[in-house]
Amino acid sequence: MDKSIEEIERLRVKAANIIKTGSIISVSLSVLIAILTIISGNFFGIAFAFALLIIGLVITMIVSSKPSKEFKMAYKNTFVLKSLKSVFDDLEYNPERGFDYNVIKNTGMMYMGDRYSSNDYIKGKYKNINVEQADVHIEEEVTTTDSDGNTTTHYETLFMGQWMIFDFNKSFSANLQVCGKGFYNAKRGNWGSSLKYKKVEMEDAEFNKMFRVYAVDAHEAFYILTPSLMGRIKKLSNSIKGSLLLCFIDNKLHIGISNNKDAFEASVFKKLDESKIIDSIASEIKLITNFVDELNLDNDLFRKGV
Repeated sequence: MDKSIEEIERLRVKAANIIKTGSIISVSLSVLIAILTIISGNFFGIAFAFALLIIGLVITMIVSSKPSKEFKMAYKNTFVLKSLKSVFDDLEYNPERGFDYNVIKNTGMMYMGDRYSSNDYIKGKYKNINVEQADVHIEEEVTTTDSDGNTTTHYETLFMGQWMIFDFNKSFSANLQVCGKGFYNAKRGNWGSSLKYKKVEMEDAEFNKMFRVYAVDAHEAFYILTPSLMGRIKKLSNSIKGSLLLCFIDNKLHIGISNNKDAFEASVFKKLDESKIIDSIASEIKLITNFVDELNLDNDLFRKGV
């Protein structure tokens, strides 16, 4: 059920106040204890003050998680859903669901790391082209050892951004992978360099500087990547913030945009401004529709059987 902007703003303020209050109390108590321990000469109390700060901040985040989620879900189910409905036909939108792990893995284009999450799933039709998108976050567990033999473990991001799937009605028999030079995989030096793929040099020198192309069949690469399509891909790559990845597989076009951000998110610390909200969501939707528009995916020349 849609909420008014006033109702959503109240949810935002509630979540923000919990976070601010908890953080202020945690920092204040920790600083006070640290000062008292320094004055008394008991420097072991500094460690206690630091531990208290961490515990206080963790408790604050736990307590604020429910109101923060209520705000974000209200924001998405009102503003984002309304904007999506104005652009896509047959819309399905689920902020809490994303792409299944195997959808990304089966492209053969990504090293899947050790931790995977996905949300903000969108499915619909734009210009009669089936479109899917979701935020995707892939991380790798990294363990380091210092000079004293102490080990620490943390997660490094391999991919964070939007993953899109479009109809690509120009039939092809072999898979093709196009990876922007800035698209980095910490585990595998060359994207798509599995044994069944071979690196292909295209006739467009500028395209070769911007992208690496891997194909099962080199003839398919030249069939799919026409000079016109390569020009459009270059234009799109130059217009987006982030690195671009394209995978032509099973007559679908998968596109990954690595930009280290989630789409359609709102901050609990920013007062809601409806006009700015609408403009922001519209620009994120345009990121999806631009691929259909600029790549001419709805062109009759691409229709199956033509």
